[in-house]
Amino acid sequence: MGEGAERVLTIREAAALLKVHPNTIRNLLAEGRIPAARVGRQWRFLEGELVAWIRSGYSAPARMQSGAQRKEALWHSGNVQENTTSSSQHLTERSLDALLERPTG
Repeated sequence: MGEGAERVLTIREAAALLKVHPNTIRNLLAEGRIPAARVGRQWRFLEGELVAWIRSGYSAPARMQSGAQRKEALWHSGNVQENTTSSSQHLTERSLDALLERPTG
C-alpha cells in the first residue's frame, strides 16, 4: 500500500475493526448510519472514516486526545462538534421566557 493510501475494508473487516457482528454492520448500512460505498454488489469502508464515525459519537470532553496540548485538544474537539441549536429553537426559548416573566404594573 502506498504512502497516504487508506485501507479499504470489507463488511467482515469493518465488523472486526468495530468489534461487532457483521449483521450489525449490515443493519447500520440499511439504516444509512455508517459511511460506506457500494462497489458492484459489495460494500466497502475506509478505515479512517469508520474511526472518525466512531469518534463522532463521543461526548465533547472525550473527543479531546489524551496526549494533546490543551489548545490543540480544544481545536480538535471544536472541529468535530456541530452546533445543534437552531435559530427557531432560540426564538421558541425567548417566547417561553416572555410567557414566564412576572407581569409588571
